[in-house]
Amino acid sequence: MICVTGTPGVGKSTVMKKLSDRGYDASEFDALIDDCVLRVEDGERIVDQECLKNIRVEGIFFGHLSHYARCDKVVVIRAHLKDIGNRLRRRGYSSSKIMDNIESEAIDIIGYEAEMIHPGNTFEIMNTSVENTADFIENVIKGRVSTSVKVDLTEEILDWY
Repeated sequence: MICVTGTPGVGKSTVMKKLSDRGYDASEFDALIDDCVLRVEDGERIVDQECLKNIRVEGIFFGHLSHYARCDKVVVIRAHLKDIGNRLRRRGYSSSKIMDNIESEAIDIIGYEAEMIHPGNTFEIMNTSVENTADFIENVIKGRVSTSVKVDLTEEILDWY
């Protein structure tokens, strides 16, 4: 199982479409989590993270919770904070939800979680272009990427002050 994760707004869906166009069987992770949903609050599904750890199927799955599954490899897609903010604004996210997601991206919550759950099998990529990100994921799948450089967005945080 290859899991592709990242904060909402980093470009997961766009990259998933690109990999599908290249012939890969790439799917939304959310299609696998129905048994793990505890409740719905404000239109958002609240899930049991322990339950997610039991999910293991073959394929490439994209979703911001996919790194909780039993993945062989995890790719964390990262993006610039302003890009995430702009994308989430276009989706109609509230200001507080946008800030929550930007802050999570800034401190790399998902990357940290993924590495703690899957040490040595987590790879980060800054999504500067869909093509490059899809190439990187293809190379991870094929075993051509053995290490990952952590993406550091601390300089962007300093722009806030």
